[in-house]
Amino acid sequence: MRLVVIDLIPALLSWEGRDRSSDPDLPPDAAHALEHVYSRFRIAGIADAHHSSSELRAHLEREDLALFFDSIATSAEFGPVVSPRVVRRVASALGGPDDRIAFVTAREHLADAFGAGRIPVVLTTQQDFAGIPEAVSELLDGRVNP
Repeated sequence: MRLVVIDLIPALLSWEGRDRSSDPDLPPDAAHALEHVYSRFRIAGIADAHHSSSELRAHLEREDLALFFDSIATSAEFGPVVSPRVVRRVASALGGPDDRIAFVTAREHLADAFGAGRIPVVLTTQQDFAGIPEAVSELLDGRVNP
């Protein structure tokens, strides 16, 4: 199994301090980037526990992005906060080994933690999200050296 786990907030969804009941900002060409990743890999979304999976899915459905995700989870279902251990649990719950995972995040401290946890990571911003398909392909199709 080759799985891409996307740290949904703030890599894909961002409120930038606004009320979370409003619609989030999305990266330009988010659907195009997700479609390219989805055509080659399984995708799971994850966020910290202060969001519910149903809330996240509702936002993604409004933007016609939910169909690209095999699973949307929060850290509450697998551990206290998003971490390498939590992502390994998500991979296990999806029925696969955790040796072919790429993690996409916009949070530098998580990128560092995943690198230390030997999970390949793509650090992005909403503005650079369109580059995700190429970066993920390099990690999962090539030799993985986290």
